[in-house]
Amino acid sequence: MKNSMFLCGALLLAIPGLSVATDYPLVFKTLDAQQALSFPSGSTIYSMMQAAKPAGILKAPPAVSQHPLYGQIPAGTDQLLCRLDESKGSGQGYDRLIVDVNRNGDLTDDPVVSLVPPAGRAGVVSMPQQLLFGPIQAPENLKIGSDRPVFFAQVYMFMAAGISAAPNATVGEILVRPGWYLEASVNVDGKQHKVALVDANCNFRMGDPERPVTSRSGVNGSDTSWYFQGGDRFLVDWDRSGGIQSTVLEDQSRSYGPILYLDAKPYKATLAADCKSLSLDPWAEPLAELALQPRGEQVSSLQVAWEKAPGDWVLLQPGVENGKAKVPPGNYRLYSLVLKGKTASGDSLVMNGIKRAPEGTIKAVAGETASLKCGTPLQINLTSQPTRSSPGLLQGIFGQAAPMQTIQASILGSGGETYSAPQLMGGRGVLRPPPAATYAVLTAEGKSVESGNL
Repeated sequence: MKNSMFLCGALLLAIPGLSVATDYPLVFKTLDAQQALSFPSGSTIYSMMQAAKPAGILKAPPAVSQHPLYGQIPAGTDQLLCRLDESKGSGQGYDRLIVDVNRNGDLTDDPVVSLVPPAGRAGVVSMPQQLLFGPIQAPENLKIGSDRPVFFAQVYMFMAAGISAAPNATVGEILVRPGWYLEASVNVDGKQHKVALVDANCNFRMGDPERPVTSRSGVNGSDTSWYFQGGDRFLVDWDRSGGIQSTVLEDQSRSYGPILYLDAKPYKATLAADCKSLSLDPWAEPLAELALQPRGEQVSSLQVAWEKAPGDWVLLQPGVENGKAKVPPGNYRLYSLVLKGKTASGDSLVMNGIKRAPEGTIKAVAGETASLKCGTPLQINLTSQPTRSSPGLLQGIFGQAAPMQTIQASILGSGGETYSAPQLMGGRGVLRPPPAATYAVLTAEGKSVESGNL
């Protein structure tokens, strides 16, 4: 890992009792390919690979392969156009990637990126085939001091090399992961923290907030959902282990924005335009309180959308203490949360909940407490549909297809959020599924139709 000192990023977050914010130097750090794949950046940007060349590519070097592939990688508000080629000829395998890092539509002035040697056993090929390219470097004009931001690209091929596909058919996908970050050691209330900034959207710049995107589905677009994407991330060494690392719940990652919470306390965060220093200053404006109802003590982490200005929604991850969180006044919507409770065996039962419907807005007033519904009690909805298995061994034996029941389940929280399947977490933080649930399918008259384990 390469370390080189420089001052970048200004987050205003200061030690209480001081009238002037404290500046902390940031260290520019790069990751190698394998580190980048496991680094807790909090987001992954991907794009489909197709044979059709995007209109934005105005010029490109001649391709060796008869079937070059193209993609448009989202990078914040920009798109990075790219092309995959086979240097040894058609059908010999994609091993060359060109990314339009200077965003001029000309691939002839961008470097050719080679494959990263596989870390696993040589000669092992899987479908979809996985390829790793990098490092992909920022152009000269986007260097930070003397250092150059980088990212890596994973390519998953759904078709074997050399096979012709329709121009708009998806033959693979490309995912990009940041290969650099900025890290500072800060002292807040006498406690040391590591705070990092990550270029999560891989546009070689720092300080982009995630923005909400709205989509519609269902009959005549009757179902509306929204989600946040395209921004950078804070990483916080919340347990003061001495470094930024991946955790099973990825709870070190925060969306970049105007507020950063340390030990449940809010601090103002502002990135300086000249990227010279990191300054920390406590949030001095009046705060409201969110009371998580009805069992807020089970919420271990929380994400809410805050309407900072009319129509301007940003993500906050306030610290939760005893089922309550301090937040700036304004309108709020539940976005995600993690529930954690103890089982009789001493393990922790963990569940992740998300809410992607832009509804349930509540207003938080400075100096007052507002109730935010979320968490338990949970509602489990089950549906069962009789089906027939496909012809096979049982049909050959019994002369008919075997009867089957298709069971679907959804878990809903008190705030309308949807939960993933529960997981058990032991003392070492390893997640594992709980014992399989049993089920019974009954008729309206109470007659058993089917039973077993899920």
